[in-house]
Amino acid sequence: MKNKPDSADSSLSETMAARIEINELGDPAHQKKITDAVEALDGVIETKIEKGALHVSYDALATTEKKIEQAIRSTGTT
Repeated sequence: MKNKPDSADSSLSETMAARIEINELGDPAHQKKITDAVEALDGVIETKIEKGALHVSYDALATTEKKIEQAIRSTGTT
């Protein structure tokens, strides 16, 4: 369970959203492998797969969309 950010917390964040289309999402086990790889990145807040795409909310100060794409490719997905 993730703690909600404390408004008194001095750390900075810049929440971004990305929609990444994925060819051949495959079975639920493969989809879990994709989301697990992305969620392992620092700064990823939330992931969900919907309508043939991976939707990711992330802190742009902690990770980049390019790193998210690399994590997806590391699972053998295009």
